[in-house]
Amino acid sequence: MAKKKKSAKESKQPDTLQPSWAAHELCALALTLVLALWVVVKYGKQTQPLPLNSVRAEERAAKLAKLRADDEKELTSYGVTDAALKRYRLPIAHAMNIVVEKGQADPAGISKEIAARLAPPSDLKLVEHPLPDFLADESELDDPSLIAQGKTLFLTKICFTCHQTDPAVPAVAGQVLGAPKYIGDFWGKETLVHKGFNGPLERVVFGPGYFYESVKTSTLRVAKGALAPMPPPPPTTDAEIMALMAYVRSLSKPE
Repeated sequence: MAKKKKSAKESKQPDTLQPSWAAHELCALALTLVLALWVVVKYGKQTQPLPLNSVRAEERAAKLAKLRADDEKELTSYGVTDAALKRYRLPIAHAMNIVVEKGQADPAGISKEIAARLAPPSDLKLVEHPLPDFLADESELDDPSLIAQGKTLFLTKICFTCHQTDPAVPAVAGQVLGAPKYIGDFWGKETLVHKGFNGPLERVVFGPGYFYESVKTSTLRVAKGALAPMPPPPPTTDAEIMALMAYVRSLSKPE
């Protein structure tokens, strides 16, 4: 029996039972996404680079551990610190016992010994500073208008952030850096400074010459106890330094 030919209309209709190429592509894409997700979940953490913060944190932790180990050794062991001067290191517990025994036997004597050890050497050189060229006599600094100008400059050049002038108003930056305080009776008095930063100690008189040097060349001498030299102030003329000098001088009062 002869087969019946399909009409032209029937031959143009798609065969719904055969999968299309679009279906194949969607299936392949889905499989790829599933595989990629599995790889990320299983191996993602292992392939990520170690954060730089973690590396630095590990380095800091290692250094801190070493410093603590060195401190422990210094505090709990015997050693020689200076053979020429016959200075030796004792465990801190042993040293404290010695101090307690001496204190019980001679309280006044141990107090004098501690004070002598903490005091600066008595033979420190006194560095003299002549008056600046613009100042013929220190009494010129008594001018009230000059003092007022200096107070304004002290505020505008943010000197107050480091140098405390009022016992009730702390200078936050100065507390951190150990900057000198302009409180009490300090002008014209001797004070200790380092020649350069952490250099040998010297004695100076806190007066016009030393003040001028401190502003013009702050790294030449650094106050004892300061953790860093004073940063150079904004461009300051001799006239402005004179006004600042007058104001700071006015803050010095007998206690």
